[in-house]
Amino acid sequence: MGYRAKRLLDFGRGLRESRAMLERERWGRERLEAYQRERLAELACFVRERSPFWRERLPSGPVRLEELPVLTKDDLMGSFDDAVTDRRLRLADLLDHLDRIEGDALYLGEHRAMTSSGSSGRKAVFVYDRTAWAHCCAMYLRRSAWVGIRPRLPRVRLAMVWGASPTHMSRRGAASLNVGVHHLCPLSVTQPLPQLVARLNRFRPAHLSGYPSVLARLADEQLAGRLQLDLETLTTNSEPLTPALRERFETAFGVNPYDFYATTEGLYGHDCEERSMHLFDDMCIVENVDADGEPVAPGEVGAKLLVTSLFNRVQPLIRFEVTDMVAVDPEPCACGRSLMRLRSLEGRAEEVLELGGVSVHPLQFGLVTADPDVREFQVVQRGDGLRLRVALRDGAGDAPARLQARLSARLEELGVERPVVEVETVDALERTAGGKLQMVVAGRT
Repeated sequence: MGYRAKRLLDFGRGLRESRAMLERERWGRERLEAYQRERLAELACFVRERSPFWRERLPSGPVRLEELPVLTKDDLMGSFDDAVTDRRLRLADLLDHLDRIEGDALYLGEHRAMTSSGSSGRKAVFVYDRTAWAHCCAMYLRRSAWVGIRPRLPRVRLAMVWGASPTHMSRRGAASLNVGVHHLCPLSVTQPLPQLVARLNRFRPAHLSGYPSVLARLADEQLAGRLQLDLETLTTNSEPLTPALRERFETAFGVNPYDFYATTEGLYGHDCEERSMHLFDDMCIVENVDADGEPVAPGEVGAKLLVTSLFNRVQPLIRFEVTDMVAVDPEPCACGRSLMRLRSLEGRAEEVLELGGVSVHPLQFGLVTADPDVREFQVVQRGDGLRLRVALRDGAGDAPARLQARLSARLEELGVERPVVEVETVDALERTAGGKLQMVVAGRT
């Protein structure tokens, strides 16, 4: 069977599964947690029989997640060949495949391999078979349904400004979903801004999604009249959506944006109609824990997530460490869904800066985003000081001095004594291979 036939079959499977997901998210919480336990027991039984790594790591009886060790990226990559359940898969072969990959190529005719974006500084390889990938497609179709995007005639026009790397999950997802049900216009974040504007004006999408840093530049073009879009929905992903950016997008495009959360590891989430983020925890069990791996109370910000994928059996991830910091909201959402609800999404633990004994979280830099003269920025830690690298709009004038004063004042409010802040103006900021803008670079240089 050729690639196109496989892609169409997998899309059909994903569409059916998405309908089951839409029904499942309306279950009561008790029923949903029972479903998680059933799927976990099935997963444990499957991987014990097929993976030497997991045979040693999992007990022979019932699995209690809190009693299992945490799986780090180093653990995963160091034991890759023994951890996968398809014994044909070898890390060296997959890395060679990724070095030569073109388009949405399948490894051995049935596996999609990709790398993490590396925003945490440690790259990893993740692999999905066709069954698991159909579930990824289903989660994307679920979030599409949440914003009113469903197959219809005439076809919905969707534009996506996503990752540039062929090994990035967003590129693979866009390619495998492009079966003709919707009219898609995939664009790369590395394309020059005038090209993006021209393509979007020609395509005239009803729905647009992309990284906030790129959408912010498109919002400027829309406000200047060079971009002329009449959107029904706008969706951001992969970078923080600050209140200031949300307001800017609503001003420019006339719609309140949705935020889409997706990891290469397979944990997805999305804003509901109440603009409350829900994690798709019918597909992954999520534990919000502190730095020592102990559960944090609802409403408190954890140091990391421990994610157990209930659908990827070819590369089992059980209590896999994801360094996103979130606070879980224990209150039910007005939308009626029982999926885990987040009170806040604070960014990555690696992006928390330690300045003079004070922890400075990435969201504190929202004041830079809110400045009308800033197109994009990056905060780089240099010893006990910060360098704020900013790309400014034309006519910014005194913006560097204003930003230096405001950021210094904010750090003082947080308890940093005599903060050192330098401002460097640049034409543009570098992006990762996946096209993301790394807003905060921690560490000493």
